[in-house]
Amino acid sequence: MIVVKDLSTKNIDDVFRICSRNRLDDPLQKEGVCIKREWLLEMLEKYGSITKIGYYNGEPSAQILFYPEKAIPYIPNPRKRVLRIECIYNSNPKAQGKGIGSELIKSLKADAVWGMDCFDGGSPDFIVVNVFNTGEGISMEDFYLSKGFKRGKDELYYEVKGVYHPVSAKKYENPDEDKNKALIFYDRNCEYSYKFAMIKKETLMELKSELEIEVIDVWEKPSEFASKGGNYLIVNSVPIKSHIGNKEEFKNEVKEALEK
Repeated sequence: MIVVKDLSTKNIDDVFRICSRNRLDDPLQKEGVCIKREWLLEMLEKYGSITKIGYYNGEPSAQILFYPEKAIPYIPNPRKRVLRIECIYNSNPKAQGKGIGSELIKSLKADAVWGMDCFDGGSPDFIVVNVFNTGEGISMEDFYLSKGFKRGKDELYYEVKGVYHPVSAKKYENPDEDKNKALIFYDRNCEYSYKFAMIKKETLMELKSELEIEVIDVWEKPSEFASKGGNYLIVNSVPIKSHIGNKEEFKNEVKEALEK
């Protein structure tokens, strides 16, 4: 049986039982969890529930994270009545293929139509999502398209009570000032972001021990992150696109950047 519940202070730990399943003993993961928990509590107080948790046979199994685009400090000109889905994730093998993701989307759409606390009881004009794939399960783009979302500019969208319009793209400003150093950004909305930032730092130090490296929380320095075009890693003025999970591809791209 599938049950969907809104995030509250009572079930907040269930979020981490989903996203950090079998990883809660990892010190870096624990630090990331602490960072995200603090952020979730702040967002919960300001915007109400920004997460829905899906339970399968009583076990926390999947979650969807969302909030108003205006809540994101590093978007220079956020769209005012737009709801952004940050991620959806099902970590329970027993619950995969059972429709729990569909139930989370269905519940979120219903709230969007009837009104949400994060819009003072009103509805968003539309919902957007920037898809990414974890390598687990089906393609996220295919999933959202099957739920009625359409392709927009660098994002997918679902119109609720307004007409879709894209946001202005961020541009990387003043790249010359980032020569001979590395900037690593992490986002406190995900417990993995801090962990990956630390792994990136360790890998960069292996490749060039004398490299100047700065690790930055995007919610603490949003304007700096925006000025870097929203890139989570810049090495020697070059945005790095490879994921740290693919170590060899990541190292090769970083080596090429260091040689420029």
